[in-house]
Amino acid sequence: MAYKKQDQFDDELDIGDKKKSKKKPSKKDLALDKFDMDITSHGKKENKIPKSKNPFKRLAVAVIPQKIDSPDQKRRKIVLLAAICVLIGTLAYLIWQLTQLAISEKMHKNLGDEFSPNSAPTYSLPDRVANPGANIATGPGAGDPEYIDLTPIPNTPLNIDFDRLRSLNPDTRAWIKIEGTQLNNVIMQKPGDDNYYLTHDFYGNEAISGEIFSTWRNKWDGTDENYILYGHNMHDGNMFAYVLHYIPDDMSREPMAFYKVHPTIALQRDGGESETYKVFAGFVANTQEEYGEVFNYTTKTNFSSREEFNQYILDIMDRSWFYTDVDLQYGDTLLTLSTCHWPLGRNIETRWAVIARKVRPGESEEVDTTVVERNYGAKLFDYYYQCIGTQWYGSTWDTSKLLSY
Repeated sequence: MAYKKQDQFDDELDIGDKKKSKKKPSKKDLALDKFDMDITSHGKKENKIPKSKNPFKRLAVAVIPQKIDSPDQKRRKIVLLAAICVLIGTLAYLIWQLTQLAISEKMHKNLGDEFSPNSAPTYSLPDRVANPGANIATGPGAGDPEYIDLTPIPNTPLNIDFDRLRSLNPDTRAWIKIEGTQLNNVIMQKPGDDNYYLTHDFYGNEAISGEIFSTWRNKWDGTDENYILYGHNMHDGNMFAYVLHYIPDDMSREPMAFYKVHPTIALQRDGGESETYKVFAGFVANTQEEYGEVFNYTTKTNFSSREEFNQYILDIMDRSWFYTDVDLQYGDTLLTLSTCHWPLGRNIETRWAVIARKVRPGESEEVDTTVVERNYGAKLFDYYYQCIGTQWYGSTWDTSKLLSY
């Protein structure tokens, strides 16, 4: 029997020990080891920190700069920490926004339910249906038939308890409502601070949605000839989100469907009776001089003469995206609803405004919505024309609708 040499025996024993010591690393170890790799070192030997068996400690060492780290390692970890902080901050802000919106929506719904309950279902966009009927139209571009119920919804008279509202907040001035929409809100006015209700709700709490409010120029004593109101365009439908629905939808067979369903707005001021206003115009306005003309529609709460009123109406109708059957005359009371609108991008501060006039004594509140006309030649401003490659070719509105002209 041949005996192995001692050296050969020792080598075989050492190989066997190595085989026994081999252990497949866990996924956790592999993941944490990646944090220890320096992808910028390009083979350079760097200082190594003893690895802890605790995965949280290993993660902390991998992310937080250590004294033993090289300058490249420290810079990389600082960038990683900054990215993590930005991500956490963004998520926290998003959660805060969603929470605030939910709180605000509930608060406004409770106020509306208490002071002015809706009697009509909330408006929704036309439904797509499979089998077209007599009241069906086909939308261009989509080819899908759409059911469009164009029955106008009349505003029910408001009967607001302003004594109670004022006891809750003395800044209360009026109430506005478009039946069948979420626009069913109190109107506020903060003396000396027009921007307060951009960021505060009815109870004085900070809120992303703010409240609907009026300019300080309005007196709310019955002498105003134009009530100018502001409100945010909220994605959840609150504030003046529904004001944007008056923008013609040119992708629909009925671009003016929303107007045809909601041609009037109800308003009641503190100390006054419920009033109905007929919508007659809507336009886009520029707010930055570097992009062209800034149409100043936010200062006209009163008119010094017939000529000033007439010129104001002519200027509005030049810009209106639609024409209605509503006539106007000097002495009419106007209602202006203004909200943010970004058809050209967030960097171009534009506004969408809807104008209505009060129903005169003895006049019917009904509107013939069948004759509304889409105006494709509305007056815009320089930058808008550059974007769409056209220009204004002059007014096409029938000035006989301005009875005092």
